[in-house]
Amino acid sequence: MDKPKILVVEDERDVSKVISINLKIEGMEVVVAYDGPTALEKIKECKPDCVVLDVMLPQISGWDILKYIKANPATADIPVVMVTAQIAEKDQLRGLGAGAVKYITKPFSPVTLTETIKSVLKPQTQETVARERRETIERLQLSTVYKISDILISAPVLDELLEGVADKLIALFDLPSCALILTDVEEPEVYAFKQGNGQTPKGRTVSRSTISRDMVWLLKQAFAANRRPVRAGELEGFDLGLLFPGSLNAEDGYILPLFERNTFLGAIVIAGKADVTLSQDEQDLLATIANQVAAAVARARLHENLREDEVVHRRLLHQTITAQESERRRLAAEIHDSVVQSLVGISYRLQAIEKKLGPDDESELMGDLKMLGEQLNTNIKELRDLLLGLRPPMLDDMGLYAALETHLKNFGLSNGIQTNLQMPEERPVISRDAQINLFRIIQEALNNIEKHAGASHVTIEIETTPQKLHVNIRDDGKGFSPQKARGKTRNLGIASMRERTELLGGNLKIKSEPGRGTNITCDVPLRPILEGASCPR
Repeated sequence: MDKPKILVVEDERDVSKVISINLKIEGMEVVVAYDGPTALEKIKECKPDCVVLDVMLPQISGWDILKYIKANPATADIPVVMVTAQIAEKDQLRGLGAGAVKYITKPFSPVTLTETIKSVLKPQTQETVARERRETIERLQLSTVYKISDILISAPVLDELLEGVADKLIALFDLPSCALILTDVEEPEVYAFKQGNGQTPKGRTVSRSTISRDMVWLLKQAFAANRRPVRAGELEGFDLGLLFPGSLNAEDGYILPLFERNTFLGAIVIAGKADVTLSQDEQDLLATIANQVAAAVARARLHENLREDEVVHRRLLHQTITAQESERRRLAAEIHDSVVQSLVGISYRLQAIEKKLGPDDESELMGDLKMLGEQLNTNIKELRDLLLGLRPPMLDDMGLYAALETHLKNFGLSNGIQTNLQMPEERPVISRDAQINLFRIIQEALNNIEKHAGASHVTIEIETTPQKLHVNIRDDGKGFSPQKARGKTRNLGIASMRERTELLGGNLKIKSEPGRGTNITCDVPLRPILEGASCPR
């Protein structure tokens, strides 16, 4: 029986010598090559039974030699065992996916290598070797998919997501350029990521541009029936130069479609120099990654739309509340300048009539005049109280803290409730919009206490830290169940409090139990509401 002939392609002579000695001890014939060109010559001269192949070789890399062996029908069935110091999962996946039967990393045991070669040469164990290779590929693919998933989960913002995916794809397939085309927008966009070439600085550049709708139509047509990766050169009319203008590293590559269910979202393009070839396993992995990216892009787009809707909502809310306050101010001024002044004038005329009748007049007419005067004065007081609710003059003249102090004092006197206001030692100057909204939040809370709580004590605490303004309003009233209240007709007062708090970028919490009183807390970020800061939108 002829000795099995093993070609050892290894540029480190000491390593090559150790491998050769161990193989010869096992009765194998060994042929050695120390560089890529010599290895190709040896393969042509004498078809070996097995090739032990390093990756880092002079002139021609082990990857190119492996590609040559598997692309040539005369040598495609030769088992190749990769022996290399490149231990990354992407390198193992690349080697096994390109057709290597085993991938052994340095440093290695010569005995292990010898046993591996013996196993791949035996017909009875070749099926086992093939199964182990497939299991290893699946494990590496799964690991890669998990890492891609981490990127997609941790980067909900679309730009960060695309950049993270591009980084991973460039490293995974050892290709210098990656572009992500998004067609699910009004104007199709391209995010291009490429490494520097000889004419540009080292590192990676990121650019964002648009593409024509003709390109989008071309991609849709290409992937209408088949959602597998396609060679860029095989897609007629597709020009990599449009995605990577001026790049010397984007001559050939692959295009992967992005579909979310049946919606075409765009494509991933990975590119390198001429003759980029990916194995079937690598293409399968790309297809899996594309499915993940498509789902993540759809999710990120949804988040962006929700954020845009939130911005619009806050702007509309601000406009609505501003309009409400303007209308309150207008009504207060109109009532004060017309109705109240008219009633005050009538009160003076009644007093004048009483003087004309004389102080000793005890007629029925004098009694009626006095009764009308008292009722008129009561109505004037009620109107002035209403004006205070509509627009407290002190809020405009003296600011939030003094207005709250006066309002709480009047609230306690008119309702027979003991009140306590605790102010912060340092009182930052707050913008006018923020003052109005905070005053209205507290005012609405007091209105609810007056109408529903039946409380005897009310305490308001205001505290400030460098980060936030904290308001706490608590009463000892009868309380209620917030859970049950949610199921009833919407409480417009509480809704207004929440909307104003939301407008300030804050958080409103209501804690209450039947018979245990109610506690309302309002936390608002301090920096955005300071005087001079722009009002939250």
